[in-house]
Amino acid sequence: MKKLFVWDFHGTLEKDNEYAAIEISNYALEKLGFKEHFDRKHAVQLYGKKWYEYFEYLLPNEPHKTHVLLQETSFNWPEAEAIVAKHMKPNDHVQEVLKAIKDKGHSQIVISNTSTYALPIFLRLAGIDKFFDNTTSFAVMGHVREVKRSKADVIKEYLKSLNFKPTMVVIGDSEKDMQIAKQFGAKGYWYRHTHHPSPKARKNTKFTVINNLREVLKEV
Repeated sequence: MKKLFVWDFHGTLEKDNEYAAIEISNYALEKLGFKEHFDRKHAVQLYGKKWYEYFEYLLPNEPHKTHVLLQETSFNWPEAEAIVAKHMKPNDHVQEVLKAIKDKGHSQIVISNTSTYALPIFLRLAGIDKFFDNTTSFAVMGHVREVKRSKADVIKEYLKSLNFKPTMVVIGDSEKDMQIAKQFGAKGYWYRHTHHPSPKARKNTKFTVINNLREVLKEV
């Protein structure tokens, strides 16, 4: 039976980009004249938050528009790509797992909360762009209060484009990803690095917690 594997990107297919986010955020703060800055420990402490929420944490007395401006500055800094390249790595066993899924003839897509501009760059820097093109990689720009296009919306649209109804497997690093798995009746794999927060899902949400992506191969 052909399956559809739905991947989250940050924290799932890649690792260590949270440290790039801290370095880039400090650049934005400096550029906009703020003396406050993030420490490396914040990369773990604030992991999983939207980017503007990093600035809410550091600058609680500033208005939301300032937090958004700092986020936009972080996104739009040309030199940010070099910083991401310095920190981001493909997650352990990613190449092996993605190749096995492809070789078995299953479908796979990746959905990220980043921007349409940034996602191809991230995929390239993580060394997995050969597995995802512009028809199988989707950016939903989740770093806003009101998300206009959700991951669930992308999945619904993608399913309409298929000529078969696949069995779905969702792999992500957050409760929201597991809620998506539940919504579509999919098997959910909650991946977590050792320094990520422990999963605390809502009642009746079923998923498997893993810290090795090879666990997903049992679905292939």
